Amino acid sequence: MPARLVETTVVIPAYNAERFIGDALHSLIAQNVADWECVVVDDGSSDGTAERAAATGDPRIRVVRQANGGVSAARNRGLELARGRFLMFLDADDRLHDSALERLGAFLKGDAGAVAAFGTVVKILGDGSPQPGQKPLPRHTYPDGDVLAAMVENGFLNVGQILMRTEAAVAAGGFRAGLRLSEDWEFCARLAAQGPFRFAGPVPNVLFHRLTPGSASRSLASVWANHEPFLAALAGNAEIGRKLGAARWTALQRRVRASVLWEVGRVNFCERNFGDARRHMMRALAIRPTPKRLALFALAEASRLLDRPLANRLRFNDLDRVKG
Repeated sequence: MPARLVETTVVIPAYNAERFIGDALHSLIAQNVADWECVVVDDGSSDGTAERAAATGDPRIRVVRQANGGVSAARNRGLELARGRFLMFLDADDRLHDSALERLGAFLKGDAGAVAAFGTVVKILGDGSPQPGQKPLPRHTYPDGDVLAAMVENGFLNVGQILMRTEAAVAAGGFRAGLRLSEDWEFCARLAAQGPFRFAGPVPNVLFHRLTPGSASRSLASVWANHEPFLAALAGNAEIGRKLGAARWTALQRRVRASVLWEVGRVNFCERNFGDARRHMMRALAIRPTPKRLALFALAEASRLLDRPLANRLRFNDLDRVKG
């Protein structure tokens, strides 16, 4: 591993990201701390991504090119090159709040036992404006400290809202390149097994996460088989099983399976594949029939039969866990 020469490394995996990479990089240049480097890993782009990244002229930004290998391979390449004590993975179409590195870094400096610190997210549209209808999150929305069980069950963080110790990311083993979906959920679960996370509070938000309808991951998310490698990787993690205990680990795996089945059903509902939607939702309900799911299933059925948009909670429930 390279010697630790700076405080923070920000790794940006980028594939055909010419449209947004400048926004991501300028949000980094605008940080109110200066001791950082950025490794942009151009993952076989066919557009001007690398040139746009290099055009900033900031010597702290390095552009590395490689043949297309997927987001996990690109993130792992950046991890190999990271020279910072702390590390963040920022997607090329997202951007940071000006205070993100300073606020999260202060939590890691103040708690030697913490492996990561995180803040909150605002979802933005393609033009950079906030997604309508978002409500401020109360402080108790997120756990603080031992977040392993919550991370396994919900995959509740976008990897871009986390600042982690580089040594913890290395110890966790980086990202699994074989996962087409939920690779960040699976990585964050392994990272949480390394030690506690600190929550930096609900305001200001640290990450502006851009929603990209019609992305490749959304089309993959409608097929159950595409989720099975993630579930298998999670179930096969003996370290997490030991930390949680056999009974709790078994129960959490059932909850995760129900959650993913429900999401596959929701995506199919959005795509008007009503037969597949109903089948996967019913499988989820057979495992964990929560009141909310039962109510939404009834709305989905009514919406399908009446051909009216009665189930907007299903249609617009953007879950980052299916990112790929």
